[in-house]
Amino acid sequence: MEVARVTSGPKETKLRTLFLKYLAAFCLGTIGLALLLSLIFVGLLFTGAVLPADYAEKQVQEAKSRLMAGQELQLDAPSALYQYAKYTVDGRLLEHSFSAKQGEAAWKRLEGDQAAGYTFPYHYVKVTYGQEVYIFRYSLAAQFNQTALRRVLPSAELAFFALFCVLFLLQAVLLASSFGRKLARKMSGLQEATQRIQEQELDFSIQYSGIAEIDQVLRSMDQMRDALKSSLEQQWNLERRRRAQISALAHDVKTPLTIVRGNVELLSETEQSDEQREYTEYIAQSARQMEAYIKTLIEITNTETAASYQPVNLDLKEFIHALEVQMQALAAVKELSVAVHFVGELPDEFYADPVLLERALMNVIANAMDHAPAKSKITLSVEALGDRIQFRVTDEGPGFSPEALKYATEQFYMGDPSRRSNGHYGMGLYITQFVAQLHGGELHLANSQVTGGGEVMMEVPMYP
Repeated sequence: MEVARVTSGPKETKLRTLFLKYLAAFCLGTIGLALLLSLIFVGLLFTGAVLPADYAEKQVQEAKSRLMAGQELQLDAPSALYQYAKYTVDGRLLEHSFSAKQGEAAWKRLEGDQAAGYTFPYHYVKVTYGQEVYIFRYSLAAQFNQTALRRVLPSAELAFFALFCVLFLLQAVLLASSFGRKLARKMSGLQEATQRIQEQELDFSIQYSGIAEIDQVLRSMDQMRDALKSSLEQQWNLERRRRAQISALAHDVKTPLTIVRGNVELLSETEQSDEQREYTEYIAQSARQMEAYIKTLIEITNTETAASYQPVNLDLKEFIHALEVQMQALAAVKELSVAVHFVGELPDEFYADPVLLERALMNVIANAMDHAPAKSKITLSVEALGDRIQFRVTDEGPGFSPEALKYATEQFYMGDPSRRSNGHYGMGLYITQFVAQLHGGELHLANSQVTGGGEVMMEVPMYP
């Protein structure tokens, strides 16, 4: 299997260069925005839509001149950009366009001979004509010509500054979002490579991002991928050779062992003394035990070979019926009763390997029968859980020990050493778990809360 090579990528850019580009774009955008708003503001001043900052001051000077000339004024005209208050010479407020409290403050501010004053943000001008005193209040700020607009936005300069702030923030958000999306696109190759290596899918070409720092990490990951793939291939090859050697050795040993067992059986039929018959029985028993070992070894080798996995669409009821027949035959030996339950709505068919799945479930059932007391009951429940089928085998025996719940699915685990003499080698649950995982399912061990005995649950998907 050839390792996919990394294709040469585009010209690399430093991450800081990319950042500086966006920073430059942000600065230029800000300057451009300021210039655009300034041009708009100047255009509005030129057309008269916005009045200049000294327009109110000129109105006050004109009003002062008219008063000194004895002309009548319309002080509360809508076009007036100033406010006023009219007093007697002793400071009694006669009329005003701002509040009485502000009128009193304005009088105190210009009390005496003072003709003008300033208190942020207003300028004050006092005009005395005969027995009347006028105080005008105005601010040096550009204002909109439209009265209605002026009421909403008293200062055109502040309005434009607020608009600038809003557009400035909007520009910052858009550029930050653009930078984030671009960086995410550049990082996508790194994320994809990480995910594929994590899933041990090593035949792929790494896509360069064009960012030097990211590509440096990608090159390191590519080297790691090559090393990992080489290591896995060596491990897989060694594992295949190991299984082939074990299988070949087991088959080679079977032939002379069969000859030994056959000759021992012939020897047992001859005339022998009691001592010779005892020795012959020892040899025959050891030969049978060795055959059981070899059979288990071959079964392990065949089960762990993924090529033996051949799933098809199975008729669920037929499959369970075949299991029930075998359960009845096994149960008769120990005088056990068997119960099969279907829980909920089950599909007519499901997708599985009939040989492997039957072997796995019969391992669990046989294990349950070995630990169940005489005349007790073994229960097989079949239930649909979403898109999975659960096979649950429950017995009325002593249940799993805490150690067995943790290690029972490991190879050659036997919680009770005496089980070896009964033909058990600690492989049943290991093979069952392997078959469940081969189907994309799971195996769970527990102790039943109802019977107190062992409870083994095997879940497999219904569909491919």
